[in-house]
Amino acid sequence: MLAHDVRRLERNIIDISVYVLKWGVVASLVGIGGGLGALALRRGITMVSDATVVLPLWITPAIGACIAVLIFLWDPQAAGFGTDRYITAVNLRYGSLERKTAISKLLASMATLGFRGSGGIEGPMVLIGGSIANIMDRMPPVRRFFTVHDRRILTVCGAAGAVGAAFHSPLAGGIFAVEVLYKSSLHYSDLFPAMLSSTMGFVVYSLLDNAEPLLLIPEYVPDVTNLHYYFLSAIVAGLAALLFMRTFQLSRKLASLFPYQRLAPIFGALIAGLLIANVPQTAGIGLDVIQSMLVTIQPLSILMLLIAGKILATSLTIGFGGSGGLVIPALFVGAACGNALGGFVAVGQEGLLASMVVAGMSASLASIANVPVSAAILLIEMVGLRIAVPATIGSVIGYIIGKGNIIYGIAVSSEPAFTRTHTIRESDRTLED
Repeated sequence: MLAHDVRRLERNIIDISVYVLKWGVVASLVGIGGGLGALALRRGITMVSDATVVLPLWITPAIGACIAVLIFLWDPQAAGFGTDRYITAVNLRYGSLERKTAISKLLASMATLGFRGSGGIEGPMVLIGGSIANIMDRMPPVRRFFTVHDRRILTVCGAAGAVGAAFHSPLAGGIFAVEVLYKSSLHYSDLFPAMLSSTMGFVVYSLLDNAEPLLLIPEYVPDVTNLHYYFLSAIVAGLAALLFMRTFQLSRKLASLFPYQRLAPIFGALIAGLLIANVPQTAGIGLDVIQSMLVTIQPLSILMLLIAGKILATSLTIGFGGSGGLVIPALFVGAACGNALGGFVAVGQEGLLASMVVAGMSASLASIANVPVSAAILLIEMVGLRIAVPATIGSVIGYIIGKGNIIYGIAVSSEPAFTRTHTIRESDRTLED
């Protein structure tokens, strides 16, 4: 009996050592690649944005869409918001992505967002990072020692490294890359390598660029007497997120009916440009506008215009096929909702205003993407630990409101559901080979 226990202990030690060595090295390298991809996208968008600032705002998004359409002819996988393609690749194709997508998605996102199209960066990030991981997957040493299931996790690691770097969120990046894959669970065998990759992506990004939190708020200590304001902000933002989802889904349906599908991004960008010219705060990514809403009460009429404008501009830009993401637009809408309510109860209280805005941001993201854990942690890492309470309340309320209306329709219901369909996917893969 003792000898059996010793042998089992030895096997466990060997298995753990191999696991740590394998993922400690490879996940770190993939995370570094994802971090470099995030840095390239940020600098690329900034470069294009600075170069095109002299162009008329109403036509600028359409010019970017024309460039993006040319890129889509080379690689159709670069079109759209990217997260759906990432989920499909990981859940149905063992993480398989085209290697050229790392370049095509980078260039298409620079064209879309750098030319003032409305969108976020997480969609491009998961696709760029996942594609970089696929480049490493083609290397003979990795091919030799990694199973097909390992290659799937490798793609998740690449996405995590890019997201963690882009949002300056080493913990939330890894959780988001895993949580978005399923509607109601976390797969821990994916999570731990992803968190390591996300951390390494953030580390390499911080060595080469500014790694301060993306958003800043005044000093504030949460007050238990303000909890009901956090709940109210979360409820309103969660409902606004439902409107966002409905509008975005409608835009995708309308785009599918467009007679010249390849030109749909240009058509959407033209209309978006007319809107953006009248509401310029909805152009581009919008982090600067979110920052202003965190610290300054805005007029209610302006906020209503910003909510409607950002929803429509993003739906027309990304829903019609432009390259971008939805996380930052979701944060934008939630921030506007929180600021609108703060205008009634937080006059002269900058800390309370910021907390209500954060609750709205967290609720909107959790509602749209069904990622309550990463929504809360992302906001905490983006803004600071002082707003942990409103961020957590917002993520829970937002998830409850939006969980039946997930925008990423190809996410499987849970990790067990993913496991149950393994045989079917394996058969499909064999037939494809």
